[in-house]
Amino acid sequence: MQIELDAFSGRPNPRWELTRAQETEFQKRLHALKKSRASAVVGDGLGYRGFVVRPNGQPVNGYDQVRLYRGTVVVRRGDHSETYSDPERGLERWLLDSARGHVDESALRRIRSDFAH
Repeated sequence: MQIELDAFSGRPNPRWELTRAQETEFQKRLHALKKSRASAVVGDGLGYRGFVVRPNGQPVNGYDQVRLYRGTVVVRRGDHSETYSDPERGLERWLLDSARGHVDESALRRIRSDFAH
C-alpha cells in the first residue's frame, strides 16, 4: 500500500510503500477505529494536510482510499465515504513514524510540531 504525506506546495508530496508487516499493522489499527458522526475534515492551505493511503492492487480493508487528518479518518469506496475517529491521532502518528527514511527529518520535525496543537 502506498502512503502519501500531503504536506508540500509547489513540489511533489513524498510517497512510500509500507512493508507487508506494516500493511498488516495498518489494517489492524484501521479496523479497530470507531465510526464517527463528525464531518470529514480535510486539511487545506499550506503545510501539513494529512496522509492519503492508497492500495496497490487489493483494497485497504475494502476501501479505495483512506485519508487521515487531525484525528479523523475518512475511508472511500467509490462515491461512498465513512468517517472514523482516531483517538489521540494514534494511527496518524503511526504513519508519521513510518515516514522515517522516506521524508527529510526536518520536514518530519515540522509536522510533529503540528501534532502538539
